[in-house]
Amino acid sequence: MEDLDVRSALTAYVTEGEPPIGLDGDKILAQGRRSRRTRLLAASAGLLVVLLALGAAVIALPRQGEIAGRSCPSASAGETREQIVDRLSCVVGDAVRSMLPSGARIERLTIPGETPPADPFHLVADPVGAAPQEALFHMGVRVTDERGTGAVYFLGLPSGASSMARCGGADPDRASCDVEQLKEGGLRTGIAHVNGVLSYHASLTSPTMNLEFWSNNSGVLEQKDVRLPVQRPEPTLNAAQVRGLALTPGLG
Repeated sequence: MEDLDVRSALTAYVTEGEPPIGLDGDKILAQGRRSRRTRLLAASAGLLVVLLALGAAVIALPRQGEIAGRSCPSASAGETREQIVDRLSCVVGDAVRSMLPSGARIERLTIPGETPPADPFHLVADPVGAAPQEALFHMGVRVTDERGTGAVYFLGLPSGASSMARCGGADPDRASCDVEQLKEGGLRTGIAHVNGVLSYHASLTSPTMNLEFWSNNSGVLEQKDVRLPVQRPEPTLNAAQVRGLALTPGLG
């Protein structure tokens, strides 16, 4: 399916106490020395506890770009559509979260009347055939951080045949387009600028999956013929991050 056809299909559908002191001089001095030693030992022990706690915190807290304590399922023969959705949702969600700043608020972008899932990255699967893999998998999330509100989208269509990624076609909104042929498949990256809304795109065409990620600077769901408001200076994710998402392992 061509890129524009896939995008059209989606837009047509449309989102963490001191001891006592005696009077004996020698006893007073001895008691003082013992008290001093006790304070020094206590201070040293306290400092060690603080250092160990800080070290544990550094080890325990995941850095930006890491998701702790979660393992996504691997692709396997005979997957049901629900299993494909669960696997792709996990992989996409982990990949996007790893690129967002700490404290960013993530919300599902939904069409009117749609109830958002508990996991904002849980994909929708619109069947396009009888087989489980014959579906249009997609989702969009609104992300709000200190720079404002934007969005991140994913669109995937499993494919049994590879084709060459290419630029061109009737897409006047695409300000730039580049193509790379990689071991994963044909990767196309580009920038679109429509009515002030800036978006970065990356699409991968491979033997197993045709997919696209894009991120813009508007937290309103993209819909056909709807003018989006600009809600931050730049897209939520930069061009390099969007390119990295398209090459995420486990999406095939």
